[in-house]
Amino acid sequence: MSSTADGTTRLDDYWEQMVTVALLGTDRREPPVPPTGGLADLAADDPLPTASQRLLQQMAACTTVRRAGVLPAPPAALIAAPAPDPRPVTPPSATATWRRLVIDWPVLEDEWVLAVLATGRRLAPELVPPVLGRHRTDVVRHERALLAAGPLGAWMVEWSPRLACTGRRPTSGLELAVHHLPELPIVPELLPLLEAPADQVARTLATGLSKATFNAGHRAVLINLVARVNPSSLPAVGAALNSVDALSPSVGLAYALTELVHLRHHMLTELEPA
Repeated sequence: MSSTADGTTRLDDYWEQMVTVALLGTDRREPPVPPTGGLADLAADDPLPTASQRLLQQMAACTTVRRAGVLPAPPAALIAAPAPDPRPVTPPSATATWRRLVIDWPVLEDEWVLAVLATGRRLAPELVPPVLGRHRTDVVRHERALLAAGPLGAWMVEWSPRLACTGRRPTSGLELAVHHLPELPIVPELLPLLEAPADQVARTLATGLSKATFNAGHRAVLINLVARVNPSSLPAVGAALNSVDALSPSVGLAYALTELVHLRHHMLTELEPA
C-alpha cells in the first residue's frame, strides 16, 4: 500500500484494497487497517464486531469522503435552439397515419408530405428524424421533408449529420419536383380515369373487378391509379369496391384497393384545416 510523504495511506489505495477484500470476501481476507485520520477515528469510536460490518462502515465513510472531494466539471456549452416556426404541427393522429402508410402503402407518402405543406403545417418533432433518415438518399424527397420539418429539420441535420442527404443534387428542376406529386406508371387506357367523374371511376373499377377483367396482373397499375385518382372520387370508389362480388376471383384485390382508398381519404381529411 503506497503512502503520502508524511507516511499516511492514500485514500485511493485504501479504497482499492477494500474493493479487493469485498470481492474476495471477509471470510478469506481481513479488511485493511484504516489510514490515520477521520477513518481511523470512526473505526475506534464505533467498533463493530464482524469483519464484514467493519468493511461496510469504512466503505460508506470512504464513499462520503470521495464524493465530498468531487469538483464540478466546467459547464457544458449551451446548444442553440432551432429558429421558431409559427406553423402548427401535424396532429398526433397524423403521426400514426404516417407510420402506417410507410409500412402498408408507401405509394401514399409523397402526397402525405405535400398535404402537410399545402395545409400550412409542419412535421411533428417526433417525425422529423425518421422522415429525414428515410429519404437521405433521395434528393427530392429529402428536400421536401426539410421543407415540412422547417428550422427544426435543418437544426437536426446540423447536429446529426447522418440525417443529411447523401444524394447528388440536380443542376435544375429541384424546386419544381419538390412541390409536385410524382407521376406513377398507369396504362394509357386507364389514364382518363384520373380526372373522370367519380361515378365513372367507381363503376369502371367495380365492374372490372367483379368480372375479373382486372386481376392480380393489374395490381400494380390499379394501385397507382387509386393513389393518383382525383381525391373527390375516393368516397364513391370506396363504396363501389365494397360492392365487388365476393365470388369474383379478384375480390382479394378489391379488398386491398378498398384499404388503400380508405387510408388515402383518411390521411387527406385529417390534415385539412380545422
